[in-house]
Amino acid sequence: MNIHAKRIKDLQHMLKQHRLDALLLGRSLEIGFLTGFHLDGTCMLVTRSGASVFMPKMLVEHFRSKVDFAAPVAADGAAENAALARVKELKLKRAAFEPEAETYQRGTAWRKAGVMEKDGLTGALRAVKEGAEIETLRRSCRIAARAFGLVKPRIKTGRTELSVYRELEDVMQAMGAKGPSFNLIVAFGPNSAMPHHETSERRLRDNEAVLLDYGCVYGNYCSDMTRTFFHGKPTEEFRKVYSIVAASQKAGLAAVRAGAKARGVDAACRGLIADAGYGQYFIHGTGHGIGLEIHEFPRLNAKSEAVLRAGMAVTVEPGVYLHGKFGVRIEDSVLVTRTGCEILTKTA
Repeated sequence: MNIHAKRIKDLQHMLKQHRLDALLLGRSLEIGFLTGFHLDGTCMLVTRSGASVFMPKMLVEHFRSKVDFAAPVAADGAAENAALARVKELKLKRAAFEPEAETYQRGTAWRKAGVMEKDGLTGALRAVKEGAEIETLRRSCRIAARAFGLVKPRIKTGRTELSVYRELEDVMQAMGAKGPSFNLIVAFGPNSAMPHHETSERRLRDNEAVLLDYGCVYGNYCSDMTRTFFHGKPTEEFRKVYSIVAASQKAGLAAVRAGAKARGVDAACRGLIADAGYGQYFIHGTGHGIGLEIHEFPRLNAKSEAVLRAGMAVTVEPGVYLHGKFGVRIEDSVLVTRTGCEILTKTA
């Protein structure tokens, strides 16, 4: 069975489990996940027995040439209005939409029309990767990992953060990436102590830390990785912190496997950093799911109740941030397996 047709079948099974008649989807990301058709301007209705995609007339033949397991419907006006009209026509009393995936305007209109809210249905399907999407994700991560080896030797004294940002983008696109998976972070010196530093025109000086947090989109799938190194002669403090973060990440990677609790991975990383006396400087969660979006289910933090499953793709990214001095973060994207994990962003 076509992987997208299978996803629709899996979603229909979930509708029955949750006693829902149908699910309305208005975002191209979810519609693309279910159909393989990623263009904007469409709206999808999945019932227990079928699936229809509403769209401008000019897209119908394009859709039909790619998808033979869902019915294209030419919409006279906005696609979401046409889909809502079909809900009323079929008298689907327990139709739902996912509020986290919809715009405020669309969600408000559907809510007023009596459509229920139901979180996490397509998100649960997206969490476990299967088939060709695993190889696509691998390729996205390989591109990012190779870019580090190409760009790192060219990071010299006097270069700006922004110039390195642009080079990372260019190198990844030259290898087939569609573009960056988020606003890349290039941080020199004290800027590396800010986990979400905004890349600037600051120039690299001798003997300071360099942090690169970046990834790309390939085949609609996102990669994410972070590398930290010292430009010049590392200080003893940097060596110490780097070794602690490296050991923490190694412990986190060792904790990843099907059946493990997400918070257990966080505890493995956080406990080692705390034991070394730097617990107060690890100021974010240990990781997150990746896929069609850069942040997906599950979250790897102290409060997460998620259990890892084979096929999930997550990041493991502990860090220590010493304000005014430097920060160290080491991050890899990994694929959860039955016995452990496959590191997707491995670099030399």
